[in-house]
Amino acid sequence: MKKIIFLSGTKGGTGKTTLALNASVLLSYLWREATHYPVVYVDLTPNVGTAALILLGDVLASWGRPSLSDYVAGRLAEPLRAFYIRRWNTEKGAFQIVFTFMTQDVPLSRRQLEYVFSVVENRLRPRLLVVDAPPIASDSPVAGLVDYVVPVVTPDVTAIEATRRYQDAVGGARLKPVLNMYIPSYPISVLHSAPWEKVVENAFGEPPHVVPYDKLVQAVRQALEVEVLKLKPAESPAVKAIVEYARYLSTKVG
Repeated sequence: MKKIIFLSGTKGGTGKTTLALNASVLLSYLWREATHYPVVYVDLTPNVGTAALILLGDVLASWGRPSLSDYVAGRLAEPLRAFYIRRWNTEKGAFQIVFTFMTQDVPLSRRQLEYVFSVVENRLRPRLLVVDAPPIASDSPVAGLVDYVVPVVTPDVTAIEATRRYQDAVGGARLKPVLNMYIPSYPISVLHSAPWEKVVENAFGEPPHVVPYDKLVQAVRQALEVEVLKLKPAESPAVKAIVEYARYLSTKVG
C-alpha cells in the first residue's frame, strides 16, 4: 500500500480536496479489477471536511455515525468501524472507495495515525491510501508517514511559498506539482515578472501540471457532487486536466 498526501502547506482554498478526491475516484475506477478496495481516502479535516460531505452525499449524514474522531478519543476500539464505502455503478463495472472522516477537532497523534494506516493496509489491502489534511504545520502527525507528496498551489505567491516550505517537513517523494485554478488570460506573476508556470517550476524544481479555472467545476462542487462523474472532459478543461493527472498518478504510484 502506497500513501500519498495532497499538500497546500498552511494555505487553504487551493482546491486540493477537489483534486485529491476526484483523482481518487478515477484511480478507483482504473484499478477496479485489480483489488476489491483500490483506494482508501482519509479526510483529516476537523468537523467533517468537504471530501467526506461529498462521499456521504448529505450534509446531515455524518450525524450519529462513528468517525475517526471517536477512535482517536478512545470511544472506538476498532478503527475500521469508522470507515465507510461509497460505491458507483458504471457500464464498465462497479467500483468503490473506502473512506473515513473526522467529526470533532480532537488531538491526533502520529502513533494513532500510524496504527490506523497499518490496520487499513493489513485488513483492506488497498493499492493507495490518500490523505486529505487541512492546512498543516511542520508538527503534523502525518509527517514521516507518507510515501508521496503532491504540492497543490494556485497563482498566489503565499500559496506557493507556504507549500514549498512544508513539503520537506511532511516527507515522502515529491510528485509533479499542480498549478490549480490557473486563468490563462492572466499568465504573469507581477511580483516575479515571470509566468506563473515558471514561478512554480522555480519553487519545486519541475514544471507544474496545470488545472485551469473552470466555472463548471466550481458549480458542481457547490452541489457536493464528484465532478468527474458529472462532467465530461470534452466540456470541462479542468476535468480533462484532472483526468490527465490521475493517469499520471497511476503510472507513478500504481
